[in-house]
Amino acid sequence: MSRMIAGYVVGMPEIVNARHIHLYLSISDKAEVSTAPLLDELVAMGKILSVPVIRKSDLLSAVFRQGEPLKAAQFGQPEPEVVALADESRLDVVLLPLLAFDRRGYRIGYGKGFYDRFLSRLAREGINPFRIGLAFSSQMVEEVPADPWDEPLDGVVHEHGIIRFT
Repeated sequence: MSRMIAGYVVGMPEIVNARHIHLYLSISDKAEVSTAPLLDELVAMGKILSVPVIRKSDLLSAVFRQGEPLKAAQFGQPEPEVVALADESRLDVVLLPLLAFDRRGYRIGYGKGFYDRFLSRLAREGINPFRIGLAFSSQMVEEVPADPWDEPLDGVVHEHGIIRFT
């Protein structure tokens, strides 16, 4: 299913036209969409890639180069062994993991609020990348509880296609 999702993602105009894409590196023991097939496609497309790193309570965007060594970070997520921060002002798209999502574009993550704070900070800095959640269709729920600080997605891609919220 992750390969099917990758196929939909790479065909999206927002991805085709993007230069710099931030995406998560999937955690193998979590039931999240694997980004491995997507990484291969994005590298083949010549995209500049960055990945999340957590520093203190902030999610930051770090330069990613395929083949460079990775290590398990604070919550088990892979991150580059040598972290070089990316120029976040150049982000065109952010691909996010999720546990559940609804038709309004709200998502439930892992409960720490890292992505909400990240997207809010980018917006305050005038940086507004297209926000795409990667999910399995079974993760869609009727309604996700949303707080005022929750940052909605622009779309979700699952194994059956693309849902746009904007």
